[in-house]
Amino acid sequence: MKTTLARHSRPETAIAAAKSWVPVALLAAILLGITVSSTRADCNPAGRIDASCYANLQDATAAAITANEPLWLPAGTYRLERELVIDYAPLADTGFRIISDGAVIDATATGLRAMSIECSGGTADNPKGCFYFHIQGTLFVNANTWQAAFRFGQNDYSDAHNSAKIDHLIANNAGTGPAVRLNYVLNADIFTVAVTAGSAGLVMDQVQFSKISGAASATTGTAMLIQNGYTFSNTISAIDLEVAQTCLAITSPSASHNTFVSPYFVCPTAVAATSGSSNLLFNPLYGGGTSAPLPRSQIGILTLP
Repeated sequence: MKTTLARHSRPETAIAAAKSWVPVALLAAILLGITVSSTRADCNPAGRIDASCYANLQDATAAAITANEPLWLPAGTYRLERELVIDYAPLADTGFRIISDGAVIDATATGLRAMSIECSGGTADNPKGCFYFHIQGTLFVNANTWQAAFRFGQNDYSDAHNSAKIDHLIANNAGTGPAVRLNYVLNADIFTVAVTAGSAGLVMDQVQFSKISGAASATTGTAMLIQNGYTFSNTISAIDLEVAQTCLAITSPSASHNTFVSPYFVCPTAVAATSGSSNLLFNPLYGGGTSAPLPRSQIGILTLP
């Protein structure tokens, strides 16, 4: 689906600074929301595409992918009217990078997903292999939706995202859906704080031999959910799971050999594993009155010590 987005707001200091160097006609076009054909000479610094030079984030993303340069999000709030889809298939072999200086992508007014990272061209039977996607710096993503606020990979597993790195993603969903959903992600290094008022904070739908850390919560649901696809050989380290009814749920029969190193659980139910095998909780800590699961009460879970 083709998407369009509203122009984003910027801090007054940034706008004031822009007035000192942006030509009057260009500045007027930006303030009126007219799409500006940006050039390196009049806006973008060398080696990156400045999202604040474009009428919307979708246009800025397209320019960055076409130029094979990072998309730079200066600090500020970028308000969306439609879902931002980042399809980096043209750069599938070399990757695409987003540089965020604490930017906020806000889709709360749309009722839709805020961001989807995709790599088109594959099918469920023959997935597209894509490499080296990277979010550098701190990025905030806000939504109010039944969908995942931030989705990495398509739900049908038609794109396999290899060797990805996400430095510091903070996703908040005020709706019923997940905060972060990871579909077919391999050999990745991801730090995320995934917070939702709804079903699940962090959903791992098919994640393999990756490193995951950060925190997750779901006020009325499950902080971290491993479901559906083949999720195995992952190291989940120093993760904080709390402010949820269940901290960790594993429902996929193909979830195996996942190692949780020093996880922290604070929920009425710490673990609910109904499927899977050879998943290890190493040195877990149960806080706030949370009780450790009884021995052999969870399918496929081994706890040490």
